[in-house]
Amino acid sequence: MLNLVRMSKVVLTVTLLIATAHAQQRFTGTAQVPEHARAEMVAQDRQKKMLADADQLLAMAQQLKTAVDQTKKDELSVQVIKQADQIEKLAKSVKDRMRQ
Repeated sequence: MLNLVRMSKVVLTVTLLIATAHAQQRFTGTAQVPEHARAEMVAQDRQKKMLADADQLLAMAQQLKTAVDQTKKDELSVQVIKQADQIEKLAKSVKDRMRQ
């Protein structure tokens, strides 16, 4: 009788382990994204970021033009120079992202 109880425990334990392993395999199998789909998602995210940066670049350039139009002929403010530097950095990052 004692052997039967032990054998039942072993069978139950093995059954639970197999069921757990099978469930984990099914879960991870459905959670994985195919490589080409993942690459496409990355490309779409990169495209969205480039478009957002391009929109920001346009807005910054328009602000810079307005600021330059308001300055006098012989003076240039430090703020305008900083804006130009920021535009240059953003343009470089957009250019680098396009090359990837």
